[in-house]
Amino acid sequence: MREKKAQEEIVGFIAIVLIISIVLVIFLAIMLRNNSPELKESKEIYQFLDSSFHYTTSCAISYEPNYLTLSELIEECKEGLSTCLNEQDPCANAQKTIKSILEASFPASQNNAIKGYEFNSIYTLSEEKKDILNIKEGNCSRSSKGAEILTSSTPGTISSSLKLCY
Repeated sequence: MREKKAQEEIVGFIAIVLIISIVLVIFLAIMLRNNSPELKESKEIYQFLDSSFHYTTSCAISYEPNYLTLSELIEECKEGLSTCLNEQDPCANAQKTIKSILEASFPASQNNAIKGYEFNSIYTLSEEKKDILNIKEGNCSRSSKGAEILTSSTPGTISSSLKLCY
């Protein structure tokens, strides 16, 4: 009689431990899901980036009127070997061009729907990463939408991303 009572107590103890474990796993999963960043992928922002990269800049490297597109200018900035014919640095020219496009398209302020934005270009080769351009404006602490565009830059790739914050 005593052996059956002891077995029932052990089975009850194991059932309680299992129930508590399951509740803790569910609670942990809910907490992790809520802490994920609120960046949503946006087709519109991807298309904006894609069309912006075809924008003709004021920088010509070899001769005028052979002006570079924004994509080519970012590539020249990554290389760091040349200067525009108008004596401007390709990185400064790219920074100025991107900033003017973003300010005209997405004016960021606390009174507007868009509170801020972040633009980044990073060159990646295997495990090595090199920042090319970083442009930030306004406040990006709340929800955001963004997109990333990859450009081949032999032997690696250039990843350019834009995040709009609401």
